[in-house]
Amino acid sequence: MTPAANLKIPRQTLLAFAVVPLLLIGTGCGQEDGFAAEPGAETPDAVDLRPAVETSSILPGLLTDVLEISGRLEPRAEVLISSELGGAVEEVRFDKGDRIQKGALLARVGSDLLRAALAEAEAELEGAELDYTQAKLLVEREASPKQDFLGAEVNRKRFVARVESARLRLSRSEILAPASGVIVQRDIEPGEVLGPGSPVAVLHDTSVLRATIGIPETDIAFFSVGSPAEVSVDAYPDRSFEGRIAYIAPSATRPGRNFQAEVEVANADGKLRSGLIVRTRLQRRMFENAVVVPRDVLVERDGILHAFVLEDGTAGLRSITLGPDEGDRVVITSGLEVGETLITEGHRNLLDGQPVRVVSQRD
Repeated sequence: MTPAANLKIPRQTLLAFAVVPLLLIGTGCGQEDGFAAEPGAETPDAVDLRPAVETSSILPGLLTDVLEISGRLEPRAEVLISSELGGAVEEVRFDKGDRIQKGALLARVGSDLLRAALAEAEAELEGAELDYTQAKLLVEREASPKQDFLGAEVNRKRFVARVESARLRLSRSEILAPASGVIVQRDIEPGEVLGPGSPVAVLHDTSVLRATIGIPETDIAFFSVGSPAEVSVDAYPDRSFEGRIAYIAPSATRPGRNFQAEVEVANADGKLRSGLIVRTRLQRRMFENAVVVPRDVLVERDGILHAFVLEDGTAGLRSITLGPDEGDRVVITSGLEVGETLITEGHRNLLDGQPVRVVSQRD
């Protein structure tokens, strides 16, 4: 064996020679600037910078155009009850605040004297009846001239009329409620002596109440007597009451140019009270198959209201014209069409024609 065959090369030197070709290969296959990419490094995906929006299809909608006016409830009628006849107050059967029914007995005034007068008239009528019967028999027997019978007949009729008059006067001494309602004033006490026509009580007919309102002249063409109304009060926040227009003044007030009107509201259960402030809702018009959108989808640009619609993946800015509203919903009379896709969220800072990314779509 030659000396060269016995030459031993250290292991570290062999590893160094093996690494050099790898480095040279890496230099040739690296980036253009001569630097190799870091091991494990990956190229990130492109970031979508389009604004995220939510959309909704514009469907035919229904909206009721309502005019709301405040008013004050009053009784349909205020009745002053008086004593037709004079005399002593014998009995009072009511008090202030009582709710009474039509025809109920309220008081008796001077009825003792009238009962005595009726008894006297009835006794006189009995005598006249006897005279009439006797005269009739005598005439039938031809024992008395017919003239005597005619006189007895006239006398009998006179006493019949006296009895009827006495009964009528006695009935007038009993003061009856002319209508159902609430007593708001009591003017008599037992033992008082009243003259004819003296006041007895004041009654409010609350079975039907009336709200007095003022309809602006710009809206008067929409309403007439009989038009429906809805009334609400703070005392009953979860309840509304149906009514109707019962009266519209023939001329407007000055100033203000309002037409005074009265809305009648049935109050059979007595829940409503006179004097309450009410909100009266009158239906002006009904919009069917209309473009109705939430008010918060609208944006203002240069003092003009707009809305954004989705057009081939971009935001289309539309100038719109508003119609009547109801709460947070409004009718669009021009600028939007049924079937278009409305951008409902993420629209505040959009630009016309800006590409957008839809993250939620509602039909």
